[in-house]
Amino acid sequence: MGSKKFTLNWADISKIGKNALLVGGAAALTYVAGNLDQIDLGTLGTLFVPIVAVGLDTAIKWLKDNKDEE
Repeated sequence: MGSKKFTLNWADISKIGKNALLVGGAAALTYVAGNLDQIDLGTLGTLFVPIVAVGLDTAIKWLKDNKDEE
């Protein structure tokens, strides 16, 4: 984070917000994964996992701006 000591700029707030979204998403996924055995998807269950995986990958890349860290 590039701000002076004891101050926050908009870049810092943006990074904190993105991190909060990632942590909240992880918490939500943990809850869903804990209760997944109670959901009966039938034959659509095999389609559910890759769709969620692609959606998560897309969301994470979007939140991280897909920039290489140096």
